[in-house]
Amino acid sequence: MGKKSIKGQARNTKGTAISALLFLSSFVYCYLAYIGYKDQHIDLSECSKVTSVIIDKGLEHRRETKGPSLCFYLSLEGSSKKLGEYRWWKNYDDLDDKFHAGDTVTAYFLDNHNAGESINIDLVQVEKNGQVRLGKQEYAHKQRTLVWIGALGGLAMLGVSWSYYRKKVLMNKARR
Repeated sequence: MGKKSIKGQARNTKGTAISALLFLSSFVYCYLAYIGYKDQHIDLSECSKVTSVIIDKGLEHRRETKGPSLCFYLSLEGSSKKLGEYRWWKNYDDLDDKFHAGDTVTAYFLDNHNAGESINIDLVQVEKNGQVRLGKQEYAHKQRTLVWIGALGGLAMLGVSWSYYRKKVLMNKARR
């Protein structure tokens, strides 16, 4: 075997490895789609529920592993963690007008056991005086968005991995 064929095999192996990595990364997007799909049809009876008095509210940067993100939070009496709402469009004026310190609210949320996060943004619904002030439709809409991002991202990564495999691996085999 000559030097040329060894280099070709090395390029082929590297191309196959990169293609496989791209293919496997598509599963990350598929997992996002699964999470979004699972959580978009949420039943309030499956959520944690707390009825308490708001002791503080406002906007705060939520600490998380991906970096800080601005969200609206409610701090409830007797609760160790703040409950919050994250919006991509960053408009929280309506929530600031709807909730005030001293109001009694019923909050439905999904338990978040991540100690690194300062605010649990899995707030599904908030009711005040028997009226829904923050509806679960907004939570479901965010989850549907995750489904689309996951599905389209997964398909795009599959396309990229196939294209890379076809160009780098199959073309190298044809040249030998």
